[in-house]
Amino acid sequence: MRSKLAKFIIIAASIFTLVSISDYLPRNNGMNSTSNSVSNFVKSLRSGDLDSLLSSVKDIISVDKNNNNKYNLVSPKDLEQYILDGIGDIKGIKIINEPKIIKIIKPIQKTPVKSDFRLGEINENTNKAVNDPGYKYEWDISYTEADKAWPLIKQKREINVAVLDTGVDYTHPDLKNRVLKSKGYNFVDNNSDTMDDNGHGTHVSGIIAANANDNIGIAGIDGTLDVKIIPIKVLDSNGEGDINDIVKGIKYAADNGADIINLSFGANEKSKLIAEAISYAKSKGVFVVAAAGNDNEDSDNISPAGDGAFTVAAMSYNYKKASFSDYGNCIKVSAPGVEILSTVPGGYEAWDGTSMAAPVATGIAAMVKAEDPNLSPSQIEDVLDSTAKDIMSKGKDKQSGYGLIDAYNAIKKVKQLEK
Repeated sequence: MRSKLAKFIIIAASIFTLVSISDYLPRNNGMNSTSNSVSNFVKSLRSGDLDSLLSSVKDIISVDKNNNNKYNLVSPKDLEQYILDGIGDIKGIKIINEPKIIKIIKPIQKTPVKSDFRLGEINENTNKAVNDPGYKYEWDISYTEADKAWPLIKQKREINVAVLDTGVDYTHPDLKNRVLKSKGYNFVDNNSDTMDDNGHGTHVSGIIAANANDNIGIAGIDGTLDVKIIPIKVLDSNGEGDINDIVKGIKYAADNGADIINLSFGANEKSKLIAEAISYAKSKGVFVVAAAGNDNEDSDNISPAGDGAFTVAAMSYNYKKASFSDYGNCIKVSAPGVEILSTVPGGYEAWDGTSMAAPVATGIAAMVKAEDPNLSPSQIEDVLDSTAKDIMSKGKDKQSGYGLIDAYNAIKKVKQLEK
């Protein structure tokens, strides 16, 4: 046992040496961060604290970005595997495999729109609830009866929705005054600039909270309700992110005023760390929504869809599962996910994907929370599940969960509970 521990102390020191001589290491905090990680590693070995040991190993073996947005190699992959293989032989230590990279659930299709916002297959909504020109073609609002629910809601306080994604274009005219920049954080670059450099996070945010009744663009599913976006950037310009950043982002949102968290990304396997972070957020009273995935596969064993979130599948115009949407026992409800109009940097587009269905459900959860801020995550889930419209197999099924999420019925049920 002692020989193994000595070997790993030497390995840890070697890693520190590799980092120390790197010409590409960021000068601001990279050295101190790695030094502290190695120190924690050694302290854990001496104390026999196995939980701290595993945590510090993960901190040592990492890839950071420099100021030129390039990756700095902190430790070779073969050395990483050597360490993991070695400590796995020590009694009491179990190595947990985690996904290496989390990615946005890429839209199946992106449809540009003209100034009239007309979309071929979508029947025009003739309601006059708001004056936004794109509202006529936002079938996610009409199918979920969100516009019928708006006048019923007696909002008690501002509702904050954390969008963990590629950032948000907070300069977009339809997101003006909707984004809480001061509460956001960029975990990719470790700074406060949460500007979207991909577009995905902006599209997700607009579905939830685009300004309504302002004569421009579209309306978010929350209409004119006081719902704000907390932008938390955990994915880079390619739509990719690190597990540790995702976990930090979820916990940050839970600790900094989020009522709802939207997760429109995924990995092809489950993550114990993300599951624990979701559980932590729920314990703090935060409702967590996740997209099912776009591979037409079982999502029970992927993250975060299968990690305890309120998982949403995508529905097409004909009230059937969208052809691309994942399915599984983890699916709670379905929501419109084909040709969903929303904001993108520089304008508007209609996208297909469960990444679009999830924020529809997120926005409706925010409406429920606005009506009764005292509802717990489990109570919100019960309201949404029990008021969904059964659209496929009778009762809960793997394709659509409890059915199409319905804002109008959900708000009516909350009002009944308040009596």
